[in-house]
Amino acid sequence: MLCAAATVACFLSSCRPEFNSAVLARVHNKYLYLDNIKYIFHNCTSREDSMTQQKMYVEKWIETQLLLNKAELNLPKEQLNISKEMESYRASLLIYKYENYLIHEKMDTVASEKELQDYYARNGENFLLDEYAVKLLCVQLPADAPDQNKVRKWYASDNESDFQDLIDYSSIHAVTLENFNDNWVRWSDVLQRFQAGDDLTRRMISSGRIEWQQDRQTILLMNIKEKKAPGEPAPLSLVKEKITEIILNKRKVEFIRQLETKIYNDASAKKQFEIY
Repeated sequence: MLCAAATVACFLSSCRPEFNSAVLARVHNKYLYLDNIKYIFHNCTSREDSMTQQKMYVEKWIETQLLLNKAELNLPKEQLNISKEMESYRASLLIYKYENYLIHEKMDTVASEKELQDYYARNGENFLLDEYAVKLLCVQLPADAPDQNKVRKWYASDNESDFQDLIDYSSIHAVTLENFNDNWVRWSDVLQRFQAGDDLTRRMISSGRIEWQQDRQTILLMNIKEKKAPGEPAPLSLVKEKITEIILNKRKVEFIRQLETKIYNDASAKKQFEIY
């Protein structure tokens, strides 16, 4: 990957190094030197890769210099003076960097569980599912696993001792045991986990318990404790990341507003500016 800042600087200058270096290209009175672009080779895996990267870079540099030359020759004089635009860009960039520095140093960037729950309680209807979400227990067995009738009893039971029997059995005989009885998961993640498709989805929609012969070697037993359909409010656990982002963005806006107000008021009290 090319370093963007260095690339722009090199494109818009003569790229002249402080020491002698091989010349790679010239456009009018501007030169591109080998030492200016050595940084692009550090991720190259072979000489052929390096040469390809160099060729692409040189061609792009030439195109940029030719376009820049045409712009300098043909733009009206008033458009050639970009000092105001550059100063405005510099000011915006420095302010942005300063605000982000203070946000990193001073602002609380953690959304508490109570904040998440309060926001969800007020705005939960705005977070709707775009797919099924489920709470479930899955047991994946070899087709020749022993005592399968016992497993069918255990996985469908709400009894703690049955669940413990299932855990003990699975540690020896099961391919996998996935317990999401207490946590919502997206149905697409379940399908991906077990490499399943529409057939399993249809069974999930119509039934709370599924026995699915994945292939000749594997059986999947699935007990779906709860499910939510697309269009229903998403469970909080599935939208925590989105809500956290919203809360922190609002906090950031308020932090910057208070910062601007404080700086203005402090400067006014110290008579550091005047309005005429």
